[in-house]
Amino acid sequence: MSGEILSIPYRIYHDPALIDRTCLTTRQGELLDCLLTRHHNGFIREEHLAGIICANNEWIPPFAVQLVGEYVIEILQLVSRNLTLLDPPLYRRFLRANPKFFALTKQRVISYWDCYYRWQRSADYAGFQIITFMETPHHHRLMPYLVSSAIFDDCLAISAAGH
Repeated sequence: MSGEILSIPYRIYHDPALIDRTCLTTRQGELLDCLLTRHHNGFIREEHLAGIICANNEWIPPFAVQLVGEYVIEILQLVSRNLTLLDPPLYRRFLRANPKFFALTKQRVISYWDCYYRWQRSADYAGFQIITFMETPHHHRLMPYLVSSAIFDDCLAISAAGH
């Protein structure tokens, strides 16, 4: 982020009910929401992602994209429903600066689809919709749900190798 390394915790186990948000600034609350997207409880991750998904600050994409590579379908659906509200240049800057992280995220999306959601057409799977949106140039943002052929080809290759 801005040339600095950001270390995101894998999971947080604190009870968010014990946090007094009333004394936090808007920025502090947003940063807290980012951290709580790493909570061990998926419902809490989803709740705090909802609080930041449309924010346009450079510290948001690392936390939001991290969640795209996880298995909780409700979180993927939350991101997918809000795609048109994201700031594509902000996310693309982050993804261009972190190509290995994005490649790993795409691999995880493919793996979770293959393992848990294979019954669903890949074009209908929220994870693929999100990845496609993030890879689509800004001027095409009105068509975020077309699955790129590269992702689909990867799915076919994984399917052929795995079955």
